[in-house]
Amino acid sequence: MPAWLKVEKQIQIEDYIEIILRRKWFIIIPFVISILGIVLAFIFIPYQYKSITLILVERQKVPEAYVKPTITADVADRLSTITQQVMSRTRLESIINEFGLYNDLRNRLTSDELVEIMRKNVEVEVKGDTRREDLSSFAISYIGNNPEIVMHVAGRLASLFIEENLKVREQQAIGTTEFLDSQLQDLKKGLEGQETLIKAFKERYMGELPSQLEANLRTLDRLQLELQTTNDSLRGAEERKIILEKQLADLNSSVIIATGSRTAIQADPLRTRLITLQTELSQLQSGYTEKYPDIIRLKNEIAETESELKKGQSSGKDAANAVRSPVMSDNPLYISLSNQQIGVNTEVKGLREKQKEIMKNIAAFQSRVERIPEREQQMASIMRDYENSRINYQNLLNKKLDAQLAENLEKRQKGEQFRILDPANLPLKPFKPDPRKIILIGILIGLGTGGGLAYLIEYIDGSFRKPEDIYATTGLPVLATVPRIRIGR
Repeated sequence: MPAWLKVEKQIQIEDYIEIILRRKWFIIIPFVISILGIVLAFIFIPYQYKSITLILVERQKVPEAYVKPTITADVADRLSTITQQVMSRTRLESIINEFGLYNDLRNRLTSDELVEIMRKNVEVEVKGDTRREDLSSFAISYIGNNPEIVMHVAGRLASLFIEENLKVREQQAIGTTEFLDSQLQDLKKGLEGQETLIKAFKERYMGELPSQLEANLRTLDRLQLELQTTNDSLRGAEERKIILEKQLADLNSSVIIATGSRTAIQADPLRTRLITLQTELSQLQSGYTEKYPDIIRLKNEIAETESELKKGQSSGKDAANAVRSPVMSDNPLYISLSNQQIGVNTEVKGLREKQKEIMKNIAAFQSRVERIPEREQQMASIMRDYENSRINYQNLLNKKLDAQLAENLEKRQKGEQFRILDPANLPLKPFKPDPRKIILIGILIGLGTGGGLAYLIEYIDGSFRKPEDIYATTGLPVLATVPRIRIGR
């Protein structure tokens, strides 16, 4: 039909019906072919079955107020870690070999490709809001061709998840305990070293420690009192010594007068001076130390006087002895005074030695008291470090005990664990292909193809079938029509 003759025609619904009836075979044949395709699809496409296992996340049975778990990762993170471990190549390849999966593909595909296929057929679906950490359960599903094998594989995967969760939690608990134990041993060694340092410090500065201040002060008071008593005793002994020396001198003078001999022993002013100096020295020593200037001066004068006295006595010694010996040896008074003098001299010597010893002890204890503030600062620094270490050790020890409780909790499976809520089911209907979807798609394809083909044929067909078609095309009125003539044979 020439393009210039074509004019637009209003198509009514009757025209569509007529076209469908006229081109029915172009519609029926593609529809039938699509139906045959559906049938072939059901025949040749393998059915796939899906088995699902629902696993419940069961919370810790013992309240956390009594036993605090050492696993800090939330369930979602731990589930992600366990999923990666279960979906590893080694685990999936073991399951493939155990259940004989994909036997028809083993000759064409490598083991890695088979593992990848199985990984795509396994799905882990989390129930609950993982962002709020209130994951309550999750589902593990597996898709395969054999419904019974699919059920067993889904159950096997669920068992792996449960076992891996127990293993991961126990390993984390054991690892935490071992780590705390190693840290505790290190702290213990440091603490023992500090204790040894404290012991050595106390042994080295025994008597200068802050805790011994009161004892040192009490000892100083006691030594001061003892020194006062010793000084009093020494002063009394010195006085008795002077009296005895005077009595002996008087006795010697009387003997010399009685015998008429003056060559032996005469009144000696040096001896009197010596007695006076010794008396002054005794009085000063009762109140001052040996380093006092007057005490040092008196000691020097006493030494000079004694030296001069010895020189004077050496010349008259023999004569005095000659006179004294026969006279004094039988004199009871002389013997008594001599014995008393010897005793007093011994007493004075002992008291002086005791005085020196007491003063030495007083100086030592005073030095200790003076050094106590310095030792207190040193001790405070050592004890501060020790106390910090002790607190850290105790805190870590408490954490280790908590970790051991958590470890025992995991070993007895009383902690958080996975429990099968719905075991893997035996699928009775295939998961794929879906019959309703395939039938619907086949019908749509058949009708769409047939309708499109009928429309295309009708569009390219230029024949006139009604007077209206001629008038619509040429604009000329139709004078007559020839009806359809059926010729019988």
